[in-house]
Amino acid sequence: MTLDAVAARAGLSKGGLLYNFPSKDALLRGMIERFVGTLSAPSAGSVASRIAEIRLAKLEAQADDEQRASHSMLAAIAENPTLLEPIKAAHAALWAEIKAKDKDPDRALLAWLAVEGLCFFELFSTSPLSAEERKRTIGRLKAMAEG
Repeated sequence: MTLDAVAARAGLSKGGLLYNFPSKDALLRGMIERFVGTLSAPSAGSVASRIAEIRLAKLEAQADDEQRASHSMLAAIAENPTLLEPIKAAHAALWAEIKAKDKDPDRALLAWLAVEGLCFFELFSTSPLSAEERKRTIGRLKAMAEG
């Protein structure tokens, strides 16, 4: 992921991109903040169902561009682990919210962990699931998260 490539993909000049994100690190922080913001988005239902809804929707619509962006973020985090701090804080806040609001926090935690596990399978392209098994699993996880 180069700034030139990001600017071209976004339809901006490199100068326009650099005005808002003066470095690759700043751009990656912006991407992570956007991701963390989606985890905090209000939704009806339980906290676990909100998390599952957001993450599973991304899995259902998995695009090659998103996969490349995820790989770029992973590489950046490996180089600069402090980029994980907002994600750690968001996960801690979500867990506290699940424990406080969900009627069955243990079930909610299991659903959340399963969704994240499936996301990691997808991130690393290591999923052993067929397309049908993947679709069925996503449906079951949605139902599990809804309680």
